Amino acid sequence: MSGTAAALTAGYARLLAYARKRLRDPAQAEEVVQETMLRVIEQDRRQTIEQPLAYAFRVTDSVVYATARGDSRRHEPIDPDLVCDAPLPDAMLDYRQRLARFEAVLATLPPQRRTVFVKRHVEGKSRGEIAEELGLGIEAVKKHLVRAMIDLADVADVLDRGR
Repeated sequence: MSGTAAALTAGYARLLAYARKRLRDPAQAEEVVQETMLRVIEQDRRQTIEQPLAYAFRVTDSVVYATARGDSRRHEPIDPDLVCDAPLPDAMLDYRQRLARFEAVLATLPPQRRTVFVKRHVEGKSRGEIAEELGLGIEAVKKHLVRAMIDLADVADVLDRGR
């Protein structure tokens, strides 16, 4: 038996008591000490440890911390009723800024073009309904929609470059 293994075997009871003070579950404390001993012995194979028992106490702290952190994640699932489906504040701010830019661009369109665009894309009306409602031909409605999209895209590009 190596010096490290002998020191760990001699200090097993102390390590176990140390782990039990930090954890509520005695079985879990034993697992932590076994994991600690394994890690210390593996480390000793790579590099000689001057004070293996002192090092084992440090490793025990790390394993206890990792175990406690893992347990809190495992035993406390998020209640689906508590999850907020609302967008994050920065996403809402970005959305509001983009909406304000869009409304500003929309306001720059000629009135007839703006009306046709809003009726089609906001109110969801068909081209035929818009044509009938405004007394226009379907081709005129199509023309207004295409020009509105071009105008909106051009002005939106300018606004985005100015951000």
